[in-house]
Amino acid sequence: MYLFLVVFVAINETSLVYPVSKATRGDWDPEFEFEEITFNSKDGTKLVGWYLPYPGATENALLCHGNGENVAQAAMHYGLKFQTTLNANIFLFDYRGYGKSQGEPFEQGVLEDAQAAMEWLCAKANCEPNQIIVVGHSIGGGPAVHLASTQGAKAMFLQRTFASLVEPAARVCWFMPVDYIMRNRYPSAERISNCDVPLHQSHGDHDTLVPIGSGRKLFEASPAKLKKFFTNLGGTHWGRLPLRYWDEVRQFIADVNELPQHRNTDTVEVDQPTEAFE
Repeated sequence: MYLFLVVFVAINETSLVYPVSKATRGDWDPEFEFEEITFNSKDGTKLVGWYLPYPGATENALLCHGNGENVAQAAMHYGLKFQTTLNANIFLFDYRGYGKSQGEPFEQGVLEDAQAAMEWLCAKANCEPNQIIVVGHSIGGGPAVHLASTQGAKAMFLQRTFASLVEPAARVCWFMPVDYIMRNRYPSAERISNCDVPLHQSHGDHDTLVPIGSGRKLFEASPAKLKKFFTNLGGTHWGRLPLRYWDEVRQFIADVNELPQHRNTDTVEVDQPTEAFE
């Protein structure tokens, strides 16, 4: 029975890692301004993203969403907030199999999708990757770190993400030899070790899906000279972030814009989980 269970989990890894959120979920006709963009991944897979222009924008940001949502949901959950906080045009995209994008998700395919999204935004903004802000939410931290480490970025914001996807998977399936059978691994701590992109990372200390220890391991692996860790005391994997977090995001990008004159490697701890949330 145990062997049967191991085989079953191995065969069904894709559906377990990527609980795909199709276009039947979320508001696909919202009131805010956006453009629905169709573009192709490296292997020709048709992808769909949302471009959210911002009047007077001074930044451009690429958002990599979590594994249980699509662009319509992510835009409402935090896309619009990043838009106003960063004063940025935002590009969100759906990995293959998500939303209206074609195909089936797997790690290499998702990484190539992120690369195609970066290329699209760079062409739209007429700039290089090192002028793009990259945001990774949960599993989206995997492709975000990959982009920053291979293409560069102006800054990287990571929310509730892991050092390696194997760690939260092993926590959930503690009875399985996850380290030996898992194919979608996203070794972000290894990838970020050669990436000096300014890093702002946030994590809730009550996150039971991706323990904060995994997030801290990722943070510690970053050699960035400008990096901050925002601990949301009482925060879970799914809860909203406090308003103070968005103040930190705004200040961090201001610090980035002052480089190389300003350097800061302080860790920021948030100890007011009862304050207003956004």
